[in-house]
Amino acid sequence: MNTTVAKKPDEIFERDLTNRKQRPILKMHEVIKAYTTGEDPFIALGGINLDVTTGEFLGITGKSGAGKTTLLNMIAGVSEITSGEVIFYGHTSGKNNETFKKFPIHAMDEDTLAIWRGTNLGIVYQSFELIPTLNLVENVMLPQDFSGAYHPIISKEHALELLELVGIVEHAYKIPAHISGGQKQRVAIARALVNDPPLIIADEPTGNLDSVTAENIFQIFENLVTRGKTIIMVTHDDSLVERFSRRLIISDGSFVESSIIYPSISKQKTSSKNETKEKLIHPSAEITEIHTADIGSITAIKTRTRREVRSGHAKDHPAIVLRDVVKIYENAAGQFPALKGIDLQLDYGQFISIVGKSGCGKSTLLNMITGIDYPTSGKVIVGNEDIYRMTESQRALWRGQNLGVVFQFFQLLPTLTLLENTMLPMDYCKVYDFHERPKRALELLELVGLNDQANHLPGSVSSGQQQSAAIARALATDPPIILADEPTGNLDSRSAAVILRLFEKLTTQGKTIMIVTHDPSITRRTDQTVILSDGEIVDQTVARALPLLNHSQMLQATHQAEKQVFSPGALILQQGYPVEHFFMIVTGEVDIVVIHPERQERKLARLGPGQFFGEVELTHGGNSIAGVRAGASGCVELALLPKDEFLALVDESQPTKENLWQTAKSRKDENRRQTEAAW
Repeated sequence: MNTTVAKKPDEIFERDLTNRKQRPILKMHEVIKAYTTGEDPFIALGGINLDVTTGEFLGITGKSGAGKTTLLNMIAGVSEITSGEVIFYGHTSGKNNETFKKFPIHAMDEDTLAIWRGTNLGIVYQSFELIPTLNLVENVMLPQDFSGAYHPIISKEHALELLELVGIVEHAYKIPAHISGGQKQRVAIARALVNDPPLIIADEPTGNLDSVTAENIFQIFENLVTRGKTIIMVTHDDSLVERFSRRLIISDGSFVESSIIYPSISKQKTSSKNETKEKLIHPSAEITEIHTADIGSITAIKTRTRREVRSGHAKDHPAIVLRDVVKIYENAAGQFPALKGIDLQLDYGQFISIVGKSGCGKSTLLNMITGIDYPTSGKVIVGNEDIYRMTESQRALWRGQNLGVVFQFFQLLPTLTLLENTMLPMDYCKVYDFHERPKRALELLELVGLNDQANHLPGSVSSGQQQSAAIARALATDPPIILADEPTGNLDSRSAAVILRLFEKLTTQGKTIMIVTHDPSITRRTDQTVILSDGEIVDQTVARALPLLNHSQMLQATHQAEKQVFSPGALILQQGYPVEHFFMIVTGEVDIVVIHPERQERKLARLGPGQFFGEVELTHGGNSIAGVRAGASGCVELALLPKDEFLALVDESQPTKENLWQTAKSRKDENRRQTEAAW
């Protein structure tokens, strides 16, 4: 009598796993990657040999610069191999057998590689690489869009299923800025899974996360292995080593140690499949990241109006208006004001720089203008639209059509060509005919000098070229306003100069460019500078008259100065009388005059906005050596800083003290010379 012994689910799972372990999925043979950095090439990988089988959870460890990321780039085909072979084995199952198709990654052209990546490879990065202006669902759908598998309804449903799988579906319609780092990494994993790839590579996916969040993310990867995925993960975290099925150590571009562990499979045997799924969908609570306060303030300093907007680009309303904008962040320690009562107006065709110390609120200001974050109070009007009266979806569409955003770290999708990256905003904002988009993207890349690199991946071009591509992408929907957050921060001086010339050219076409920077050489090239310091407005007049004060001292002077308006021809300061204020000109003009008891008043000089007077008497002592009248052509507005406060500030700032003393001496000598010549 035949008896059949029923197999336990775990035994079936183990047998299937064993079968899968025998199937090859990736082979690297004598792979060399050399970079030319001078006379001698730098060998990043030196003859790598690697065989990976289906269902493996392979961990790769090593010191920084050992070649880990370069190895992943070779597998993904995003960087050109110097020599050797990288073979991917695709599996096709039929009724009675299984066939293998070899993909020579090292020999495929860019178009073929893009198609292969779209269906066979998922990539998870340490820095998430999410598009900041798209919500989580849209970010997850990106690979389907570019693999040609996109369907408005089906793709959205699939994206929601994957967000549920990684435990973040409740945040599906938020943008990345509104979720924590751990949650962003969950979204990145969901995006890597959207085309159901058999192979997933992950580059330090837990590197920027706290230990609790990192554990949750690692558990997601473990469960993906039980679902048949093959995962290759680069990590610095030695605590994870024993949980890989195999661990390789790389040093100076070569493998130096290998160990087979298989712990993750035996651990799964202690839990049922339902328990495993429950762990994946409902992970233990992760530590939510709290946005720390960027305490900032703002002033608009008009330096010059040297650019003329071409006719046809001028508009009857400002480009950007902020009215009493306040932003307060809260956490367990209390409230942190990031922006305090910001008032700002910028016009079309201006090139504006935003400056301030790190953490002062520059990025917070950009987030208010882009609609990525919400002000606590106040109004933000961009392009004549009150953007916070829109719904989130309306604001997302508006943002895509009206704003171009350039990031310090480029935020180009590494598996898409520069041409495809440039087309992204057109696809998601539904602008330009489908067949016109590649042509427009190529025109934009030509504008930034990248037409020859259009079909290259970001990893195969320089940092300056990547930033140029990011600018081309920002221009894709022809937005009137471009916002750039430290766009030259990671570039050499030559590449930075190219980027700045491009921005200057765009302003002549009517574009408004707002650039966040720490570089004073950039502010000298912009039309207007916005200073942020300590959550309040630093008055533009103070900043222009006393530029050698630090920002805190400028803010102090702002608090202490009082504004007064004088009618045309009014006597502001009488010759021979005590001087009790330092006078800074806000608008209008003043005439410096000397008076002889027996003769007519004589004009010695005329001063305009940003200039000052009264420093001669305050620094050298004595009564006023000349009189000052408001110009005859119109009213003049002055900011008056009281004598005691002025002297205290000057004593705190040696550069300001020396500069004012020299200016006062020069003016005093000139006054004496002109007076003697006149009388």
